[in-house]
Amino acid sequence: MKCHFTIAFLTLLVLAVVFFPGALTGRLHTAFAQQKPAAQAQTLEAEPEYSEDEYNAYDSAAKEPDFLKRGTMLVDFVQKYPKSKLMSYIDAAYKSLLFECANNKKFPELETLAEQWLKSHPNDMQTIAYVADATEKLGHYDRCVQCLEQLYAMQPTGSMAYNIAQTYKRLNKGDKFLQWTQTVFKYSDFDGDYKLRYDLVQWFVGVKDFAKAAEYAQATLKSADLVKQPSAETQEQLRAVRRACYHIIGVNLFEKDKFAEALTAFQRALRAERYGEGYYYVALCLRKQDKIDDAMLWYAKAELEGGEVAPKAKQNLEQVYKALHNNTLIGIEKIYKKAKEQPESYWLQNI
Repeated sequence: MKCHFTIAFLTLLVLAVVFFPGALTGRLHTAFAQQKPAAQAQTLEAEPEYSEDEYNAYDSAAKEPDFLKRGTMLVDFVQKYPKSKLMSYIDAAYKSLLFECANNKKFPELETLAEQWLKSHPNDMQTIAYVADATEKLGHYDRCVQCLEQLYAMQPTGSMAYNIAQTYKRLNKGDKFLQWTQTVFKYSDFDGDYKLRYDLVQWFVGVKDFAKAAEYAQATLKSADLVKQPSAETQEQLRAVRRACYHIIGVNLFEKDKFAEALTAFQRALRAERYGEGYYYVALCLRKQDKIDDAMLWYAKAELEGGEVAPKAKQNLEQVYKALHNNTLIGIEKIYKKAKEQPESYWLQNI
C-alpha cells in the first residue's frame, strides 16, 4: 500500500507568484523606480523601504529557473538582509518554489528545499507536509514517519494516524504498526475499514500468534458486515477475506481442542468459498469427535477438491479406511463415489 498526504493550497499571494511572476516583481520595480532622489541636502526625506541591491537580489532569485539554485539565492537573501522589508516577498517566493517542485513531481529537489526551509521555520505545517510527501515518494520512510508524527501532534486526524501506521508497516516495525493501527480504530470513520483489521490478521499469522490473529479476524468480520452496497470487486474481496478469517478462527479453536466450535468456523469459511483445506479441517474435527464415517467423506472431498492438502487428505482417508477394513483399501472407491454425489447442502450444513 502507498501513503498519501494532504497538502493545502498556498495563499493567493503564493499562487500569484507562481502563475503571474511578473505582476509581483513588476510592482516592486515600479515602487522602487518611483522613489524620489534627495532634492537638497537640507531637505529631509524618508529613506526608501529597501535598497536597490536588496531589490536586485530578490528579483534575480525570483526569476532563477533552477529550483535548487533559486532556493539557495532566497536563503542567501535572508541571511544577508535579515531585516529587509522584502522579507514577506521572499517568504512567498520560497513557498511558491516548494509548490512548483511538488506540482512538477521534483521530489529530490522538494526534499532538499523543504528541509532547508524547516531550519528557519521548524513548525511550518505546510513545509513539514512537503517533506513527508517527498520522502514518501523517495522511499525515505524513517524521515517520512517523523514528519507524519509531527503533523499528527499538531493536528491529529484518523487519516494521518492511518498513514503513520502504514509507513511503520513498510518499515517492518511491528510494535509501532500495531500502536498506530490501534489509534486509527479510535476514529469512527474507519469502523468499516475491514482491510486495516485484516492487515493485523496477516501480521499476527506471520509471527505465528494465532490467538491474536483470530481476535482480529473476528474484528475484521464485524467490520466487513458494515460495508454497504459493495461493488462486484469488493464483494469478491469480502468473500476471500471472510473465508480466510473463519479459517484462522477455526485453526485457533482446533489448536485449543474446541473441535465442535472449530468445525462450525470451517464450515462458515466454506460457505464463503470452497477450498480443499477447509474440507480437510472439517474431516479432522469430525475424526476428533469420533464421527469416522463422516470424516472419511470429508477427506475424500478434500482430495477431490485438489490443492496442496490433497495428498495429505488421501493419506488420512486411507489410514482410517484401512483401520476399519482389515488393513485393505477394498471398496474405498465407494467413499469417493458418495463424496461426489453428495448435494452441496451436505457440505454446508452443521454436522
